Amino acid sequence: MGEIHIREIKVTDYYDIFLLNQELGYFYPLEKVKDRIAYIIENTKDVVFVAQRGNEVIGYIHGSPYELLCSDPLVKIMGFVVKEKYRNIGVGNMLINKLECWAKEKGYSGITLTSRFERLNAHRFYEKHGYVNIKNQKNFLKVFNGR
Repeated sequence: MGEIHIREIKVTDYYDIFLLNQELGYFYPLEKVKDRIAYIIENTKDVVFVAQRGNEVIGYIHGSPYELLCSDPLVKIMGFVVKEKYRNIGVGNMLINKLECWAKEKGYSGITLTSRFERLNAHRFYEKHGYVNIKNQKNFLKVFNGR
C-alpha cells in the first residue's frame, strides 16, 4: 500500500467525496457535492481533511465549529468515512487525530458527534479514541421547498 497523506480538501476532490458519501448511504448529486465543497471552503469556518493515497481520496472527516449558549465552543463532526477496503489500517485514526489537533490549535474545548444507532463499529472506534456516549436522542428534519 502506498503512503497516505492527510490534507485539507480541494474542490477537485469532489468525485472521490461523492463516492465516499455513497458508502455512508448518502446519494447526493455529483455536481451538488462539488458546489458544497466550494461553498464550505470559501464561506464557512468548517474544515474538511482528506486522506489521500496516490491520486485517490480514501477518506474524509468534516468538522464544523459548534457554538452554543450552554457550553464552551466545540467542533462537531459532520461527516467521517474511510473507504471500506482501507478500514482498520489506521486511516480513521489519522483523520480524527488531525481534526483533534486542529480543534485544539483553534481553541475549541472538544469535539462532539452523532452516530447512527446501527453503526456499532463506529461506536467502538470513537470509544477507543476517548469519546463517551452522553445521550440517546432522535434526530428530526424539516425540508423546505422540496430540497
